[in-house]
Amino acid sequence: MSAGMLFKKFSVRLGEFLEPFVQPLPPAPARVVRELVAGTVFTGSIQLTNAARLFARTSRQLERAVERMSQHLADPHWDHRPLQTVLLDQQAQELDDDTLIAIDLTDLAKPYARHMEHLAIVRDASDLKTRRVPGYWCFQAYRFDADREHLAPMMVFPFSQNQPEFRSENQVLREAFWPIRQATGGRGVWVMDRGFDRREVIEPLLRLKVRWIIRQRGDRHLIGPDGSVRSTREWADCALKTRSERGRAVTLPVRLTWNPTPLWLVVPTWQPPGGDRQILLSRGLIDQRCGPRQVRHDYAYRWRAEDGARFFGQVFHFERFLVRRFVAIYRTVLIAAVAFSFLSELLADTDPLADLAMNRVLRWKTEWQIPVYRLAAGIRALAAEAGIATIANNA
Repeated sequence: MSAGMLFKKFSVRLGEFLEPFVQPLPPAPARVVRELVAGTVFTGSIQLTNAARLFARTSRQLERAVERMSQHLADPHWDHRPLQTVLLDQQAQELDDDTLIAIDLTDLAKPYARHMEHLAIVRDASDLKTRRVPGYWCFQAYRFDADREHLAPMMVFPFSQNQPEFRSENQVLREAFWPIRQATGGRGVWVMDRGFDRREVIEPLLRLKVRWIIRQRGDRHLIGPDGSVRSTREWADCALKTRSERGRAVTLPVRLTWNPTPLWLVVPTWQPPGGDRQILLSRGLIDQRCGPRQVRHDYAYRWRAEDGARFFGQVFHFERFLVRRFVAIYRTVLIAAVAFSFLSELLADTDPLADLAMNRVLRWKTEWQIPVYRLAAGIRALAAEAGIATIANNA
């Protein structure tokens, strides 16, 4: 099958996928969403200029298309929330009781930005020397498929401490948790790293009555089986000495000092050389649906959330957006999440088009650790071979 024919098939498939997303939107913003999602998928860039090159044939058409898309992205008179609602509802339909939902925070570093709206100071994880640069924080929640081979974004959005309505990071998390709980109906297992083990985060999770696994800091205090209060590190050491091993871990029933809900501490017996021992706090798992081995394995998959952030950065060049208004930045990030979701759906459905696209990549016989990377590269190669999209500038 020729590259041009394959490109048309992908375009039709993408149009069908986007229909529920754009249906609630006004015509002009719906057109922009279609154009930008297509540009992100076929060029691997979230920049407006690269998306406009898919349909603009002259420099004047390119200039007018970029101006039009930029105006609609920054227009406060249309509501982008249906995009997030449809994305979350679609992903929630794929959940079962044991599906993992990895939740994390990441950064959108813009070290050279000076005039973007509501710029904050973030820790740039890609630069160990600079570390603190201008940018935005980003909340991200990913769903794993049944085989836990692929992940798909459920909710991704930026936020800044300099937004007028910003109160605290804890408030941002609480406002993000409820839509996920409402869409999933309590299904799934929420998996989070250290930093989410503070009271301001665990308290709303307990009210939502979801099952979760959170890695603990060693200096948090818990109430043990004998009613005494000790640090999590002390309880972990106690459990390793007194509890029998199950699934290469020991478990201990504990409670929070400020809430009587029964929880379980899971402590793996293996400790990485030179590293901290993992201390996991869980709700609704031990002795109900799974044992400590499963809890350990579930938490290990949390690191795949880093793959999602890396995909946004390395494939879609997440941090190279060139819009200034915060609402435009928010919508650009959301559109990139919709594009990511499209690629994940192709892989999850074992669509024959996905295999045809991945075979366009050089060294295609090599197994890729993250299949969606190869699919994205294959679609870009296909669009370039068909003469539809050129190599994206600044990406």
